[in-house]
Amino acid sequence: MLVSLLVKNFAIIDNIQIEFNHNMTVLTGETGAGKSLIIDAIGLLFGKRSSSDLIRFGETKATIEGVFSSYDSKIIEILGEEIDHDDYLVIKREIYANGKSLCKVNNNIVSLSQLVEISELIGDIHTQFDTQGLFNPKNYLQFIDNEDVIELIKAYQESLKAYKEVNNNYLDLQKKNQDDNQRLEFLKFQANELQKANLNISEEEDLKHRLTYLNNFENINQNVNDLKKIFHDNKVLDNIYEAITILGKLEKYDEKFSLVKKSVEEQYYNLNDSVEEIFHSFKSFDFDQHELDAINERLGLYSDLKRKYKKTTEEILNYQSQIDQEINQIENYDFLLENLEKSVKKSFNKTLEIAQNIRAKRIILAKSLESFVIENLADLQLKNTKFIIEFNELDNITFKNDGIDVIDFLITFNQGEPLRPLSKVASGGELSRFMLALKTLLIEKMNLQTIIFDEIDNGVSGAIAFSIANKIKQISSKAQVLCVTHHPQVAAVADNHLQISKITEENRTITIINHLSYEERIVEIAKMISNGEVTEASKNLAIELLK
Repeated sequence: MLVSLLVKNFAIIDNIQIEFNHNMTVLTGETGAGKSLIIDAIGLLFGKRSSSDLIRFGETKATIEGVFSSYDSKIIEILGEEIDHDDYLVIKREIYANGKSLCKVNNNIVSLSQLVEISELIGDIHTQFDTQGLFNPKNYLQFIDNEDVIELIKAYQESLKAYKEVNNNYLDLQKKNQDDNQRLEFLKFQANELQKANLNISEEEDLKHRLTYLNNFENINQNVNDLKKIFHDNKVLDNIYEAITILGKLEKYDEKFSLVKKSVEEQYYNLNDSVEEIFHSFKSFDFDQHELDAINERLGLYSDLKRKYKKTTEEILNYQSQIDQEINQIENYDFLLENLEKSVKKSFNKTLEIAQNIRAKRIILAKSLESFVIENLADLQLKNTKFIIEFNELDNITFKNDGIDVIDFLITFNQGEPLRPLSKVASGGELSRFMLALKTLLIEKMNLQTIIFDEIDNGVSGAIAFSIANKIKQISSKAQVLCVTHHPQVAAVADNHLQISKITEENRTITIINHLSYEERIVEIAKMISNGEVTEASKNLAIELLK
């Protein structure tokens, strides 16, 4: 529930702090005093869009801060464990003159979308303009769906995503076939060309290495001959061998000579093997002009194809693989299309089955909602109401994000009149009462802690105002209720009464809030009864209403 509200520099509100209680709190006062501004401020805590126009004239920032208790544990999941949690949830909005705004929860910055998600678990604000939502059947399913249906919708959405994907593949393949028959010959030409070329990444690297060798043959030959002179003419290996022999004679005198001999011996054989390998490999190789020409020709083919296809050798090989797959797909089009068509039908049927399960549950829930609404409308002085929820025919299946159902609310408030869509038969007062009946259901479904009504009783009077007052009072037994009203009947049933007024100080208008005592409530309700004038008759009637 909302424990306290701080509002600073917000329109005509200078700096106020309000403490709230359980059950029902009513806000009354003259028009323009700031009652709806307080509701707007709470709306900002619930994630409503802000505007710099709301900042009090002459100020650079507006601040709204609300403290909530007994909040839903799901909020912790939304915020994440890194945000501190205790018995209270502190939500803060700061609006700056440059158009920017800041959202904080327990002194940690959160996004506006997170704030909206949190607010859906805290409370609901119902204004007289909310009834406009009743004119749009797209909003109706939210009043029917329960947690079981929502879980089914998640499974349905996953199935629908898979169906759309396989169906798009099927349609793409159908369209592609029309173009691909013309493209097939060109692809076959490219595939044949690349197959004959028989490109290979490692071959290209080997050829480049061999080409470098052949192009530098004379230089390599000269260096090898120089190496032979060093080893043969200077008898390098013979001298090392002789050194080993001498070390053999010395090893019997000291162990360290034995270690040196072993090391030199090992290096001698390694050096001998390496030199022999160089001389042998070069001796077996003669310069071959034909090989050089063949290598140049083969590498020329690599260069020509890379230039032609504007790709590297690796990219050409990947492209060749793609061509082969595409040719195979075109030549096996009928087979592939048939398999895809089977997959589409299977995916369609699975999605439809889940959607039909959702529909079946919704039809049962709709019957329950019909009874609930009729019962609650009777409490609100609409006793002759007939109400049914009409589901669309399924001649043509259309998968929507939440199923295959389109519903309409058909209603008549007058005996003998036919059922017609709600938006075409209801007056403003009837729509307000209908919405109040739906809100009663919504509160029970969502277990909301705080419900706010902003002039929901607008446009009604007399016995109807009493009925609305009783319904709001009934709701306050399950949730904290804040209610802005101009009706004395509604004000009288509240557990707490806040009077909103405005005064002028130093040529500036500011909003004042007073918690009214019982005697002050009598005066305030008497003013509401007699158009601002307190008379003995209006005071007596106010006392009667409070009783």
